[in-house]
Amino acid sequence: MDRLKQLCLITGTVLLMSLAVLCIIGAVMGADWSKWFFAASAGKWLWVCISLLIIAGMSQFSQIYTAQWPLAVYVGALLVLAAGVTNCPCTLYAGYIIGCVGLFGLFRFKPDKFDIAAIVVLLIATVLVFSFVSLPLQLKSVFFIPHVFACFLSYIFFARASFLAAKYLFGKNPLTEETAYRLVCKGFSFLTAGIAIGSIWAAFAWGDWWGWDPKETFSLAIWLVFAAFLHFRYLYKQKFLRLNSIWIIFGFILIILSVLLVNFAKIFAGLHSHSS
Repeated sequence: MDRLKQLCLITGTVLLMSLAVLCIIGAVMGADWSKWFFAASAGKWLWVCISLLIIAGMSQFSQIYTAQWPLAVYVGALLVLAAGVTNCPCTLYAGYIIGCVGLFGLFRFKPDKFDIAAIVVLLIATVLVFSFVSLPLQLKSVFFIPHVFACFLSYIFFARASFLAAKYLFGKNPLTEETAYRLVCKGFSFLTAGIAIGSIWAAFAWGDWWGWDPKETFSLAIWLVFAAFLHFRYLYKQKFLRLNSIWIIFGFILIILSVLLVNFAKIFAGLHSHSS
């Protein structure tokens, strides 16, 4: 790898981690602080940097667009759209399933038995919650199932990656770290989809794509931490195996804090807080 490419990846890693730290601070300080900071000149320039990084990163995955799976994604999207017109739950669920199959193929997703079981159980649980649990009107949305399903599926992949990363720290087997890295790649894809779907949902439900709610800000911080990890891992491969593993574990600790403190504690007040 030439030095210019190394410099670009190192710069990207530093910028992503810096923005992750700012998002964590924003989640702690509240939505007003985050809106103020990221509307200021420094915050706007950071967003320009992160946008350029995303565009540059997409070039690494150009081979995705040669896959044959987008058709399944399109069919799933059309079925979801048809369900919105006909109000037919069967069409809606069929669209989700077909769309997920297309996404799995699009990202070269090759599930093992555990992955298949987790996907089936999680999808059924999400559908049951949506169908039978009393939810606020805003949550009874076409976006509920794909948003919750994608986010929690990403958490499952990150949890498995974290377990393997901890296992590497004790066993020192490079294959364990390699497997953890591949699980992070899967989890990152679904976390990205979950955040994107949640943003669209917010625009329909509350008229705002992004409100700097503590959960939104913390989720963005998690995304940035793992994006920085993928930059670092792509640059150095398995040169820093211990650091790679610690980085994965740190990212999963942030997920745990996000769920326990933001969703179920009174520390962070926001739309995603479910504490009484």
